[in-house]
Amino acid sequence: MGYRRFAVLISRYPRFIILCWVFIIGMSAVWAWKLPDIVQDHGLKRIHGDAQAVELVLKDEFGSPADPVILVFEKKEATSPAEFRQWISDCLTQVQVLPAVTSITSPLDTREGMMLKDNMAYALVNMDVPAHQMSHPLEQLRAVLTIDGPGTIQLTGKAVVQQDVNRLSFRDLERAEMVGIPIALIVLCFAFRGLYAAWIAVMMGISTVITAMGVTSLLGYHLELSNFIINVIPMVGMALSIDFALIILSRYREELQRAYEDEGETNNLGSSMVLQSEVLQRTLRTAGRAVLFSAACVLLGLLGLLWIRLPMFLSVSLGAIIVLLLSLLLNVTLLPALLSLSAVRVFKRKSVHSIPRRSIWYTWSAMVMKRPVRMAIGGTVALLLCVYPVTRLELSIPDASSLPERMESRQAAEQLQHDFGQKNTSTIEMVIGGQQQALTASHWQMAHNKVLQLLQDSNVVSIGSPWGLFQPNQKGSPRHFRIPSSLTSSTAGSESHPTPWMRSTVSDHSIRLITTVYGEPGSEQVTDWLERMSNSDYALGSKDVKLRYGGEAAKQHEIMQEVTQQLPKVLVFVVVSNYLVLLAAFRSLLIPIKAILMNLLSLAASFGILVWVFNEGHLGMEPSAIAIMIPVFIAGLVFGISMDYGVFMLSRIQEVYRRTGDSDMAVQQGLASTGRLITSAAAILLAVTVPFAFAEIAGVRQLGIGITAAVLIDVTLIRLILVPALMKLMGRWNWWLPGQL
Repeated sequence: MGYRRFAVLISRYPRFIILCWVFIIGMSAVWAWKLPDIVQDHGLKRIHGDAQAVELVLKDEFGSPADPVILVFEKKEATSPAEFRQWISDCLTQVQVLPAVTSITSPLDTREGMMLKDNMAYALVNMDVPAHQMSHPLEQLRAVLTIDGPGTIQLTGKAVVQQDVNRLSFRDLERAEMVGIPIALIVLCFAFRGLYAAWIAVMMGISTVITAMGVTSLLGYHLELSNFIINVIPMVGMALSIDFALIILSRYREELQRAYEDEGETNNLGSSMVLQSEVLQRTLRTAGRAVLFSAACVLLGLLGLLWIRLPMFLSVSLGAIIVLLLSLLLNVTLLPALLSLSAVRVFKRKSVHSIPRRSIWYTWSAMVMKRPVRMAIGGTVALLLCVYPVTRLELSIPDASSLPERMESRQAAEQLQHDFGQKNTSTIEMVIGGQQQALTASHWQMAHNKVLQLLQDSNVVSIGSPWGLFQPNQKGSPRHFRIPSSLTSSTAGSESHPTPWMRSTVSDHSIRLITTVYGEPGSEQVTDWLERMSNSDYALGSKDVKLRYGGEAAKQHEIMQEVTQQLPKVLVFVVVSNYLVLLAAFRSLLIPIKAILMNLLSLAASFGILVWVFNEGHLGMEPSAIAIMIPVFIAGLVFGISMDYGVFMLSRIQEVYRRTGDSDMAVQQGLASTGRLITSAAAILLAVTVPFAFAEIAGVRQLGIGITAAVLIDVTLIRLILVPALMKLMGRWNWWLPGQL
């Protein structure tokens, strides 16, 4: 009854529905183009984690900016050291007068070798501007810096890298749209054998993306949005919306032809509102129902990402959910309204050929079902071969290396690390205390005990403390460290006027320990060290004294820990919720289990291909780690999108089975009738995602290749081989539910 009323409502007021959507899309377009300026960094951080708290303490208590702009100076060969120093001083004087600049850490004010070497130097520029609003201040900074002088200047730092990532992401998006949309239109023309239907489907995709980007831009004023959504929204929006439109348009054409044959009037459809309503009702009851359950599966996959409490996963999940809901709404309201007004023009061909009994899809399904055991074994072996490389999976947190090598910010970051960084080491910032409570004897006792502990640790390279800079096993007993009797920063070093070193390690509320340890940030060695230190902290002092770990290594450890700890919850939620949706859709206990297992296998196989391409450096890629969010995003997006094809195919199989009661015939006819449609839907998804595989941002490139691999595996090994083979082996048990067979 609900489908009938809904169809009548759309058939009666199509122009009103169209005008409402035109207004919404038009208003959204105004905001959509602002999205690149609203998004922030990648969002891989714990908002309330210890590393974030340490950043705030270092900024407020010690004047150490969390994400400064870094100016990298390089001397030309003909320049003398004195000229180089004078040039740096002149440049920083010009930078100091910029309105956004609050402080500068000059290499001329530090010890020789710390920020200044023979031909290299760097300065830290702190700007009182949020990182996502740095575009104009960076333009002003570049404008005042002299390029033609006794040396060269390059800019880097997280804010600069973020601006480059945002700019290249938008360029990747434009390139992908220029390639993907025409290819999708061509595929749709072949699928519908006409231009009008294909153009309507593409317009559904474009409308979804524009509206979703506009809505997400408005959310950006209240939420921290990851720059990753610039690519995720168009990728998901075009793929889902066009696929939904393809399913509904195909079924509408089929029902339209059946109505022509039943009425015997092939030229008078436009004058019969009742006939239009009946066609639309049958379309919504079949294809609309399949789209609804598909959207539910995708929605549950995206909701699972919310378990991971990082801004990136929150913003990408919300962005993709907005895309999904808009795709669903547009395709069950605007698309039927357009068909109500222009069905005759859209489907000019008056005969819609049914699938011949000996079509390629019918022949293929018959061949698979004649040898179900061989086909099932062969398909499983092929999947396992793709899965095997997953055992060598290497993950990392994206940084400047995700940019192309030609980018200035990446070159400067690598040069800085090469000239001033210590190889195979990590700097850990330890903060004892906070920003409110004044230092007490307990704070100093914990700091003293911690330094003693670190000096006995073979993994420690050096320790910077209020008592000085020390190295393990150096001469001089650390037991002579004196805990000040007066517990203020001004007298902490038994001096009435604290030294610069003391001011950099002690404030009124906090004590700072700067520890360098062996191992790169994110390595297993540093991870184990951080966990061991955290577990031993309770024995060092009062439980009321908080000791926090910060720095890049600690930040990466928190991110990895959050993802790995929450991932099992994500998987359980997605699997259980999808099982319940499929159980309600198909009234079978076994079909949902089989569908979920097939999806999990295809996902694992796509991860294996990612490892082979990126971790091992094949197909012209330089060996590199996979960004930690990519496997999670692929799992959340592809798990649901794969259900899109599966639900549609299984819906057609279920229709035939309910009509005939013959499971084998249902599988063959269902696969034959949906084979071309599923292939077209997969081709559209590939047309949308493949261009992202050639993106300039490494993470976007990995996402594009991962989704491409997952889709190819899903529509070949899964849908064409394993599904029909397993359904043949299971027979009538496919549709078993307790109490019925």
